[in-house]
Amino acid sequence: MGKKDEGGDFDYQMVRALAHPLRVLILRLLEEGPSSPKRLSERTGEPLGNFSYHMKVLTDYGCIELAEVRPVRGAVEHIYKLKPNASIGSGVWKEVPAALQTYFVGSALAAFTERAIDALEAGTVDSRKGSGINWFPLIVDEEGWGELRQVVGSVERRFRSVADKSAERLESPKDGTPVMVAVAAFEIADGKGVEPS
Repeated sequence: MGKKDEGGDFDYQMVRALAHPLRVLILRLLEEGPSSPKRLSERTGEPLGNFSYHMKVLTDYGCIELAEVRPVRGAVEHIYKLKPNASIGSGVWKEVPAALQTYFVGSALAAFTERAIDALEAGTVDSRKGSGINWFPLIVDEEGWGELRQVVGSVERRFRSVADKSAERLESPKDGTPVMVAVAAFEIADGKGVEPS
């Protein structure tokens, strides 16, 4: 996704991509699934022109790509999707400076929390069989941490595979059920409340 600096420390393209808050928002929203500038504009209330411009910038930086072009009422809708190397946890992502990582992750956590609260208030958080939020405080060694990272990556790929297969079966995304799934692994700040398993 772009060239690294001479010392190979990190990918400047990703840093430039994250340099504008709207581009961070676009990446976060596209982690939920493919969308068009028009749909994202309607969803957030930001002007369509802003989304179109910043999605072109993200395309140029190699963070997103055109997934589909479809006719809609005499116009053409461009659907974009997130490229794998632009998601949190990718190899390129790990090279981004810590301050930008913290900003992006904080933004993603805030959006997830907002969605979870909305679902709780609407009564949809447990409306379907299998719904719910589970979390497991664990104690692991360095090797265990590495194994957890592999599991998280595998689960993310399986989630995306399910969504891709669903997209093939659906006539339109509007026919599907919007679902929020999340995978997280992080060190607990104070280490309290975790009993050895």
